[in-house]
Amino acid sequence: MVKLLVDHKTLLNGLNTVASALPPKTSLPSLSNILLETEGDMLRLAATDLDTTVVTLIPATISTQGAVALPGKKLLEIVRELSGTDVSINTSGSRTTVSCEKSSFTLPSSSRDSYPSLPNPGSEDDRINLPLALVKEAIKKTAYAVAGASEIRASLTGLFWKLNSEGLVMVATDGHRLAKVKMTEIIGNSEIEAIIAPKALNLLLKLNSEEPVYMSSQGTQISFHVDDTSIYSRLIEGPYPPYEKVIPQSNNDVLTINRESLFGALKRMRIIANPATHQIMFTVERNKVILHAENTDAGEAREDIEAVYDKEPLQIAFNGNLIVDIMRNMRSENVLFHLNDSSTAVIITEEEHDADIDYLTLVMPVRLPDTV
Repeated sequence: MVKLLVDHKTLLNGLNTVASALPPKTSLPSLSNILLETEGDMLRLAATDLDTTVVTLIPATISTQGAVALPGKKLLEIVRELSGTDVSINTSGSRTTVSCEKSSFTLPSSSRDSYPSLPNPGSEDDRINLPLALVKEAIKKTAYAVAGASEIRASLTGLFWKLNSEGLVMVATDGHRLAKVKMTEIIGNSEIEAIIAPKALNLLLKLNSEEPVYMSSQGTQISFHVDDTSIYSRLIEGPYPPYEKVIPQSNNDVLTINRESLFGALKRMRIIANPATHQIMFTVERNKVILHAENTDAGEAREDIEAVYDKEPLQIAFNGNLIVDIMRNMRSENVLFHLNDSSTAVIITEEEHDADIDYLTLVMPVRLPDTV
């Protein structure tokens, strides 16, 4: 039995926060529900897909303490469309009534026992304080390089975090590209290594708060706590590949190019580029880059871009989509391509960068037909 009154806007914000954890499809009916559970003068909302769980607390006027699980997506749709200030939630048996002003809906409900157990929040003494804005920026700069769910190596489908006394490192790679961020201002007393699922990090990105995020690592689980919201994620099993070994140390030829100019040109080249390989040829000459794409069916495209370069001419090809993703996630006016030859991985960095974030990306070139 549950009986309570809650502010409409507060309830809607809470449901939006947890509903992102609901699985798109599930064979377990309980996972399609959102748990509503009272605690003193607060209402706990929770959703889970068993790998990722989101819990948030919101204030409410509680008449009868208790818990109930309601169809998550349907409840969110209903509350989203309600017009009024206060929402009444009243459970009787296996039915729950949600009403506001002149609107009233009755939903099937399940008991607390039918809902999965929520993760243990752990001790607050073991939590590590992280600046939320900085962490969110680092996630954006790396998460795009995580491998897709179809990747055979499960470790590549997550974002690798390494925290110790030297700082926090985030790394993502799919075998064709790599993105790495190091933040020396964020340090830990003990070393933590974790491969975190993108879903949990995307949920973290959606949180709007001026408060710091507190991270806690417990065995096979990691959690993030911001204000009254907690995100729990089951870690992806490792080990993570030795990423440092693939970063070349002898890329001494530097090409400096305007990011927006390159970004725009690449998007135009993609219109013609082969849809299977997305190959775009870069011909690097003194103070310019010639982009070239061709497709037997679609035709040919070429564009010249001004650049700063005074080394030997070089011809190198890339999957254009990979470079576009990198440009999209950089902020600097100019970007630097650190080159060696047509078959060595290229390091791309920002010319002007945030002092709090050491950012490096790497992309493998496309092997040219005449390359031995």
